Amino acid sequence: MNLGYARGNRLNQQFDFLEEYQVDEIFSDDNRSYEVFQDPESDYQRLLDYTEPGDCLVIAFLEVISRDYQILLKFFDELEELGLEVIVLTSPELTLVEWREVLLWIDKNDRLLHPRLIKLKLKQEKSRNKDTYSVFSKDKDAKQLYRDVMWQLFGKRKLRVIAEQKGVPIETIYRIQQELKRVKLAGILAMCFFLAIATLKITENFSDNLWIQIVVCVNTTIVILYNTLADDE
Repeated sequence: MNLGYARGNRLNQQFDFLEEYQVDEIFSDDNRSYEVFQDPESDYQRLLDYTEPGDCLVIAFLEVISRDYQILLKFFDELEELGLEVIVLTSPELTLVEWREVLLWIDKNDRLLHPRLIKLKLKQEKSRNKDTYSVFSKDKDAKQLYRDVMWQLFGKRKLRVIAEQKGVPIETIYRIQQELKRVKLAGILAMCFFLAIATLKITENFSDNLWIQIVVCVNTTIVILYNTLADDE
C-alpha cells in the first residue's frame, strides 16, 4: 500500500504530487514544525500505526521530513525497522539503503548539504533526459519512445507504471506529462477560438445587435472551456 504524507511549506503542491501519484491514502500535519514527529496525536504517528511491513511511504520532497541529514538518517532507520520503503517524488528513485549511503557520505563531508547534492543530481538527470526524450530528439528510438509515452499519458496511465515499463526516470515521464497538458490546453484554446467565430456568424443570422452577438459568443466560449477543462481534470 502506498501512503502519502504532507507537511510544511507548499502543501498544495505536495497534495498535487501525491494525488497525481494516486496514493491509497494521504496523511497531513499541515504547517506544523518538525516536533510533530514526536507527537503521538500527529497524523504522522497515525500513518505509522496504519502501516504494515512492505508498505511504502510517499512524500513530495525530502524537506517534508527535514533539511537536517542527521534527522533524515534516523527517519530512514525508523522506516527500515518498520519494514517500510520510501518514495520521494521529486528526487531520483533510491532505495532506503541507497539513501543511507548518500546521507552517510554527506555526513563525512561537512561542507556539503544534502539539498544541494540531491537537487544537483536531479537537475543533471532532468537535463540529460530532456535532450534525449523529446519530439525534436535526433535519436529515432528516443523520439518513438517519447510518442509512446505521450499516448499512454493520453490514456491516463499511471506515471510510475509508464516509467517502469519504458525504463525511463519518473521525472522524465512527469515532464512529458506537463508538455502534454500544454499541448491539450493549446488545442482547447484554438478550438474555442474557431467555435467563437462560428457562433458569432450564426448569431448574426438572428440578431443585428452587436452586444447580443458578443454576449452569446462569450457565454458559449465559457461553457465550452468549463466543460472541457472539467472533463480533463
